Amino acid sequence: MKRTLFFTSHTTRSILSLCLFLYSAIAFSQVKKTAKEKDAKPAAKKSENTPIHIIHANSLQFDKRFGEGAERLLGNVQLEDNGVFMNCDSAYIFPDNSMHAFSNVHLSKPDTMDLYGDSIHYSGQDKKAEVFGKIRFVRQSLTLTTQHMMYVVDSSRVNYWNGGTIVDSATTLVSKKGTYFMKMRMCSFKDSVRLNNPTYNISCDTMSYEPDVKTAHFSKPTFITSKTTRMYCIDGYYNSKTAISEFFQYAYIKSKKGQTLWGQHIYYDKEKDFGEVHDDVTLSDSTDNITIKGNYALYTGSAKTIMVTNHAEMLQIDEKDTLHLHGDTLYGYNISMNDTNKEAHAPKLLLAYHHVKFYRKDMQGKCDSLTYNEKDSVMRMFYNPVLWANENQLTADTMRLYLQNKKINMLDMKQNSFIISKDTLASKNDTLQFNQIKGRNMRGYFRNNKIYKVNVMGNAQTVYYVYTDNNTTILGPNRAVSSNMLVYIDSNKVRSITYLQKPDATIYPIKDIKPAEFLLGDFQWRVTERPMKKEDIFKW
Repeated sequence: MKRTLFFTSHTTRSILSLCLFLYSAIAFSQVKKTAKEKDAKPAAKKSENTPIHIIHANSLQFDKRFGEGAERLLGNVQLEDNGVFMNCDSAYIFPDNSMHAFSNVHLSKPDTMDLYGDSIHYSGQDKKAEVFGKIRFVRQSLTLTTQHMMYVVDSSRVNYWNGGTIVDSATTLVSKKGTYFMKMRMCSFKDSVRLNNPTYNISCDTMSYEPDVKTAHFSKPTFITSKTTRMYCIDGYYNSKTAISEFFQYAYIKSKKGQTLWGQHIYYDKEKDFGEVHDDVTLSDSTDNITIKGNYALYTGSAKTIMVTNHAEMLQIDEKDTLHLHGDTLYGYNISMNDTNKEAHAPKLLLAYHHVKFYRKDMQGKCDSLTYNEKDSVMRMFYNPVLWANENQLTADTMRLYLQNKKINMLDMKQNSFIISKDTLASKNDTLQFNQIKGRNMRGYFRNNKIYKVNVMGNAQTVYYVYTDNNTTILGPNRAVSSNMLVYIDSNKVRSITYLQKPDATIYPIKDIKPAEFLLGDFQWRVTERPMKKEDIFKW
């Protein structure tokens, strides 16, 4: 074994030279014996038995207090073992090819890593270094600081148990336990994990981190926060370089404006503000008390839109009741999870396409397509729409519902307008006695979601059944025709009609008529299409 030592005394130098010669001879014989056994044993065994190489020390002493053959090195100690270099102020080397190094300890592998600490226990056979004190492990841009750690040379693995901090460029990661696999370029962390970055923070129990690609993987409940959003998942990953994340299991993204996007699987690109959500999708807006549900959602922040399909449903929550609306596909506009400017607070727009139905206890509807604009609180229904308001069925080619405080305030009906309600006695006797209002266009006025006045504009026609003053005896149907008329309704009964132009009205005795003959043209009683409970909005 080659050992380079420097001493000040000539006599001491001579004695030590003789000792070193004998020691080297013994070491040489051990190496020679190992060489003879090379054919019988794997080559890897040789490196395990190779003694730690002393490159330099100011002095060397044999110290029997630590066992037979223990050596003590002092002053500018430099050692090497199979490509691992160690510098320290003092060290003990033992016959079992282990060593203890103290003060200003520096262990390094050129172009690989540097490890600094107060003291190291190193085993040349196991190729393990246990480090104590103020520890600093440096590899490329990554720096780990801790108080107690283990470095396994052969597997290039670093472990710590009593808390550690990793700094990688602008990212700081803190945990109680951690492992760094240098060959795999992967870090694994456990217990009270915190990752801090200028743009986001992550807190979780279990995380693995890839420094080269700046990606954090999670496998336990995890929270990710930024200036504008808060995210949660049980499983997933986040790439701070690309700002792309993928979350699984009860995941959500919550904006500080009050919008929350839930799903079992969320893919989200924060830079593009774009995402896809699968399974149990929910978009909730606490400011407007609106919730959109489905099993698939496509969110595009640049266009401020979200598309929800596959069992899609919108809920508008009121203090007393909730509106449930379904369509094959729902589109929400002016929806943003990321913006903080004034534009993010623009009025929202909802579009529902094909097979649209909605249900509330006092109002139900059906049509092919529907839009709702938060700006004017107008719901527009297209293609064969029908609205049920208590006992009244309202139809037209197109309909506009003007909402105020989430209640119908006014209804505009365009082309082929028709209002039908079953007469009081008809509902008991199951006859074809229907009160009817028909015209080209109509405007209905509501109070507490009940219609109380109808303005009929163009080709106005009415049929309503007249009763005696005590409402017990029916006289017969009143059939009226006029260009325009005003109809006043109370408790689902026509109370009065004001004919505005060219009226023609006749009351027919009930005994002389057949109710079927008093159904106006294009009459359709669509009660079988009416959703009677919220689950019916999905039935067609």
